[in-house]
Amino acid sequence: MSEFPLLSLIIFLPLAGVPLLMLFRSDTAVRWTALGITVADFLLATWLVLAFDASTHVMQFRESADWVPALGISYAVGVDGISVLFVFLTTLLGWICILASWTAIDTRVKTFMINLLVMQALMLGVFCALDLFMFYVFWEAMLVPMYLIIGVWGGSNRVYAAFKFFLYTLAGSLLFLVGIIVLYFEGGRTFDILALMGRDYDFAVQAWVF
Repeated sequence: MSEFPLLSLIIFLPLAGVPLLMLFRSDTAVRWTALGITVADFLLATWLVLAFDASTHVMQFRESADWVPALGISYAVGVDGISVLFVFLTTLLGWICILASWTAIDTRVKTFMINLLVMQALMLGVFCALDLFMFYVFWEAMLVPMYLIIGVWGGSNRVYAAFKFFLYTLAGSLLFLVGIIVLYFEGGRTFDILALMGRDYDFAVQAWVF
């Protein structure tokens, strides 16, 4: 387990910046503050990559705390050689998206930047989650700012696109939830992803979950 909560800091730093953005009235101040937050998050992710031990396959920088012990749900995060790169890429694209939207977004700038920061935090949570229930929460919550960005700042057919996006993701998420519930019971009533990976499942269970 990591003594310094680096992953939690990377995940929640963008969320911590949301109340700060709400204090500003100037769009310019909002843009610069959002840029500063995403750059800081990128620097933390760079530190994560540099400190990562590429010689092992085990999860690193792990953090864990009980969330709903009665249901086997916990706050658990960690990264391996694949997810650490996704964390780095997400934080890299964060400040690039801020710069790309600097002049392209000129209406409801504060709301747009808040949605970007929230979405970045939730995406990072998805890539770091080691608890399947927590993963699902991050995944579902991430769709909300995506829906708003499409529906408010999209192109001419943005409302149609947002509605279609909502229907497709809702259908997929419901099936996804069924699979998670099946794994919970078949894997020994736990949402621990590492524990679930170590279980043996009947081929029929694997096929239906797939």
